[in-house]
Amino acid sequence: MEIAKFILTAVGTFLSVFGLSFTVFQYWRKKQDEKFELLKRSLENIIQKEIDNRKEAVTHIEGRISSIENTMSQRFENRLSVIEGELRSFKPILLSIQNWFINNPKR
Repeated sequence: MEIAKFILTAVGTFLSVFGLSFTVFQYWRKKQDEKFELLKRSLENIIQKEIDNRKEAVTHIEGRISSIENTMSQRFENRLSVIEGELRSFKPILLSIQNWFINNPKR
């Protein structure tokens, strides 16, 4: 009888300790899951902010590139106009040189 009491006491103690350990483990696991979710949300927020910052930077760079393209295009057009004007002013000179050679052949 005493052995049966001892066995029942041992089994009861084992079940009590196991139940308490299981409860503590579940509490610890829940806290770890909460920490993990908090970390996950924090990382998601950081990543989203970085994505937004990069999109904004890309938009800003696209605007600057567009502005530079417009400036370069205008400057190129202006240079071509100047070159065209210079070529037009050379035409009479070149024609007079050509006429001189035509009028004064080699002797």
